[in-house]
Amino acid sequence: MLHIPYLILLLLWGCSPASSSPISGHVPTISRAPYEVVAEPKAFETSFFPGTHLLQDSMEIHLEPEFLGNLAVQSGKLVATDPVTFHEQVKPFATQFPRGRFPVELAIASLHNDHRVAFARILFSANPVKKWELALLPGQKPLPLRSEEYYGFSVDGGTALFLDAASTNRFTAHLRRDRNAYKDMFITGFESQSEHPRNGFLYAIRQDTLATFSTGFGDGFYATYIGFDDDHKPCRLLIDFQIVEWQ
Repeated sequence: MLHIPYLILLLLWGCSPASSSPISGHVPTISRAPYEVVAEPKAFETSFFPGTHLLQDSMEIHLEPEFLGNLAVQSGKLVATDPVTFHEQVKPFATQFPRGRFPVELAIASLHNDHRVAFARILFSANPVKKWELALLPGQKPLPLRSEEYYGFSVDGGTALFLDAASTNRFTAHLRRDRNAYKDMFITGFESQSEHPRNGFLYAIRQDTLATFSTGFGDGFYATYIGFDDDHKPCRLLIDFQIVEWQ
């Protein structure tokens, strides 16, 4: 789907588990320590550095990484989409990604007492990003990174997800069997005993796992980007929720 981005004028306040349930993460194996970032836009990497601050529209934004867990990637064909539509034969990206279990992280943007997910990403390796490209579905033509138009997916429920395409049918079948599963995955799973709701989590059904997370200001149209290393191998998959301006 092709979309013309809208301008954000103001940033307002703001494992193989046997059962189906949200699962918590462990310490990530890839370092989040600051290092020299070369690839543009640099915000795609620096927003995940602990203690990052930036000034935007005369307001200071504080960014911190949040580790959700390790996502199982079985086929290497990944989906980034809205939970409302992920079971409707959503196509995976054309790029073949590595197989295995990889860390999923969020970059949380804070302004006063408001907290928003600015970016969500999967890290396939610790290799630095040499170049970012817009993630494409089969048949889509490449677009310049800073084009006024971009491909993306619509969000109509305030949440998004990463999922391996091989798990899509099994998650769909699970939702059909269990009437409470959708609510557990994408509604009550975000509830927290603290004053702030959870930003995201991993949800497992036997060998299948998905990562779900809130989406910036909520509903919208969001692009996904692939970071390639020096060997042009994918080392990041990132969704931009239009909190941090970089164009």
